[in-house]
Amino acid sequence: MASPTSTARFTLLPTNYLASQPPSSEITLQSLIDTSDRMAEEAREALPYSFDECTYNKGYLRQSVWSCLDCGEKGVCYGCSISCHAEHRLVELWTRRSFRCDCPTTSTQPEPNTATTFRKGRRCDLNPPEAQPQEPNEKNVYTQNFKGKFCRCGREYDAETETEAMICCIACEDWFHETCLNLQSPNTAAESSTAAATTTAPTQPAETSQPADASTQPTSVTGPEVLPPIAEDEEDDDEESAVLIPSDTYDGLICSRCVRSNTFVTSKAGSEGWMIIEPTDQGGWRVVGKKEETGKKLVNGHKEDVAGGKRALDDRDDEEDEPSKKRTKVEEAETTTAPSVEAAEPETAPDGSEWKWKGKGDIFLANGIRDQLKATLDVETIASLPFPLEDEEIYEPPKDDEEDETIDQVTNRVIGSLPRVQAIEALHGYQRLKDRLNDMLRSHAESGKTVSREDIDGLFEQLRGGAGGGNA
Repeated sequence: MASPTSTARFTLLPTNYLASQPPSSEITLQSLIDTSDRMAEEAREALPYSFDECTYNKGYLRQSVWSCLDCGEKGVCYGCSISCHAEHRLVELWTRRSFRCDCPTTSTQPEPNTATTFRKGRRCDLNPPEAQPQEPNEKNVYTQNFKGKFCRCGREYDAETETEAMICCIACEDWFHETCLNLQSPNTAAESSTAAATTTAPTQPAETSQPADASTQPTSVTGPEVLPPIAEDEEDDDEESAVLIPSDTYDGLICSRCVRSNTFVTSKAGSEGWMIIEPTDQGGWRVVGKKEETGKKLVNGHKEDVAGGKRALDDRDDEEDEPSKKRTKVEEAETTTAPSVEAAEPETAPDGSEWKWKGKGDIFLANGIRDQLKATLDVETIASLPFPLEDEEIYEPPKDDEEDETIDQVTNRVIGSLPRVQAIEALHGYQRLKDRLNDMLRSHAESGKTVSREDIDGLFEQLRGGAGGGNA
């Protein structure tokens, strides 16, 4: 079924709603009202903010961004994604730092002689026409995400089919699959997704990882035998049981491209708290640079107490569970169940050797490292880092607290915005439609007949043919 159309605060049923119903089905007026109300509630939940404002005049800020593939693959704000680009092909990019909406600029409004027919003469509906078009936003950064491609594998993201967790790089803000980061093997990821799919309720859509407090559920399927649902926490534990670095043990990902772009970050790769994943001689993977949080250090593969005593690595201290800020939440595990992944043995290798690039070279920054950098680095070094040491506040549009409009209110508002002659013609047409519909419903009620789809189609065919004088 097509998505409902939102006109201001009133939600219209899709134009193909009746046509999508079985020909023999009976649809009451109350069922149509109930369906409309349900879709309106779903629209309010999906779009909780007011979308009558463009953020262009607010300048460069951290905000939710959508790329419009039909408008030069440029980025637009929340309001413009709905008010100006609702019928276009959009790619949700989640948040972007220092980004300014491109909607009222020449980037999405090319000159008529260079534009396609679809884009010709387009203007931002939320900015005054006389203030458009603005010059391109030179400080905006556009990555492959704006073309709809994600991760180093360049795969397109489909929310309806994607089941694998994705993690955002805190530097370039691109998203990466867990398997592409060597956090788990592709076979294990596929098995985990298949197992999770058979234990979830049917028709639950997949969601994607988001930068703050988001949890992802795999696309559900109806198999030959559906197992009883299990607790959400147990599902999370099962999903990340094979992940090499649990999400609650690191603060953020720095992808290998961003690592190599900065000499300071490159030099820290694999040191304590700057975890990387490298292959082992046996064909598995291990973690290098795992941060020691218990006041002990590594000596020849063992943890040494302050007093000098040693103990085996598998004698772990009991740790409090912490809520994860990322997609998955599980307890830290030293050993993964993935067939091709070995125990996550924390150790530190010497700087300058090629070991750190044997894997992908991605860094998983341990909790607290950014605070340490903020306290110890000079201003110049901090400014040169490819990632922020503090997360900037995300701009959110004002909440949409307006009440829903009735059909009459929507009609009066739309007609009131038309020129006088067109408004009069629209009122006459609306009145003819209303009278004809009332006559048909009254005659069917008196005769006890059910209104069929053919009756509705016939009514509109008469109106289009000018029966009763003029076109509706």
